[in-house]
Amino acid sequence: MGLAMRSMNPNLLQNEMRPLETRQSPTLFRQIASRLAIFTLFFALLDIGIVIFTYSQQPQSLAEELLTMEAEKIESRQVAEAEQFAGPPGASRWFASYVDGDASSSENGTLRQPSPNAGTLMDWTRREELAQGFRISGVRSVVVGGDRRWLFMQFEGRGIRPYVPVIANELLQHVALPLVPLSVLMLLFNILAVRRVLNPLRRAEADVDRLDPENMALRISEPTEPREVATLVRAVNRALERLEESMGILRSFTANAAHELRTPLSIMQLALDELPSGRQREELLADNRQMTRLVNQMLDLAQADAKAFETGARVDLADVGRKAVAQLASVAFNAGSELSFADFGEAVTKGHEEAIFRIYRNLIDNALVHAPDGTLVEVSAGPGPQLCVRDHGPGIAAEDIPQIFDRFWRKNRQDSVGAGLGLGIVQRLAQAHGGTVIAENAPDGGAIFTVSFPQFT
Repeated sequence: MGLAMRSMNPNLLQNEMRPLETRQSPTLFRQIASRLAIFTLFFALLDIGIVIFTYSQQPQSLAEELLTMEAEKIESRQVAEAEQFAGPPGASRWFASYVDGDASSSENGTLRQPSPNAGTLMDWTRREELAQGFRISGVRSVVVGGDRRWLFMQFEGRGIRPYVPVIANELLQHVALPLVPLSVLMLLFNILAVRRVLNPLRRAEADVDRLDPENMALRISEPTEPREVATLVRAVNRALERLEESMGILRSFTANAAHELRTPLSIMQLALDELPSGRQREELLADNRQMTRLVNQMLDLAQADAKAFETGARVDLADVGRKAVAQLASVAFNAGSELSFADFGEAVTKGHEEAIFRIYRNLIDNALVHAPDGTLVEVSAGPGPQLCVRDHGPGIAAEDIPQIFDRFWRKNRQDSVGAGLGLGIVQRLAQAHGGTVIAENAPDGGAIFTVSFPQFT
């Protein structure tokens, strides 16, 4: 049942088959920075909570701060009649009045209480518990209209709401103002520090992206710090060294095996030539030619991978093309096709003559395989440092063009001749010369392969 339900969910199947590189994951820098931000926010909230809890446990301090804040409001607004002031939010009853010398007289008969310092005015605050809350009374010195006056205030309330302005002011003055800049600075410092610590990883990533399987000598630059990154880079470099050694052994084996096979194949060719004419002899000769061609391609590929040649000599592509056409003329004749050569001028580049000859040979071999009987395979050099081989066969399917240079790729492994190495060798030899190879279809039919080389200087 689980398998059936799984197969019926195409979205899930598509997600599972999606390549790993297409799944976007957060960077390490982003993860660390976000955690630092959350950590800073958490401690800011914790600090706010501690302040609120501390003040809630000190009602007398809250009462003193509240009366001081209300007095400052009256003073800042220069209220001549304090009785008209609204008072703090959440106060069920509020009274304020300027007094002279004594705050013990009774006015309105309800809220005012005798001053504990009758006859001598000074700042004082008294908090009393009531059945339905609390009462706060007190006197503050204010300057109104240029004169110093004494302000008596008294209000009743309950709960924490009347103290909200006091707590908010404390949070602003003693938490937000010092904490926010400090937190921002600490966060920026940590982010910059993390970015600096991760710089070696970014450089290592860039070095890894520059690694080329064709140049196994490349290594990742080892940072001096941090130690963890340096240790990781050294481990990767050791792995690259082992990989280079293994690839070298494999390439040496391929080259040695191909070289060693050429001698017995040549002896076999001589022995087959001594056999009497007949169908069996022709089939054996064809098989031997095919094996010889494959061995030569393996040797060419091994030498191309190892870059066992210098590419600094002056090479005339037209001269090399004429030699290739002359050498392969008999092969074309046996295949029922013809070869032609054209020189369009200035076909000179830096390179290795034998390696460029192999490019010609593999392209001509490939064209002869796909050229119909009685058709012409056109080989040319120039204009400029380039060579071209064209056949008049069926051409290349559009979906096959991106794959034809892959090693061992063959569209039809049962009908195709060869092992699919020829075009791969062409591409590798062209790259070794700093050149490129392009395959395209001719407008009037057939395939065209163009190899471009750097300008000779």
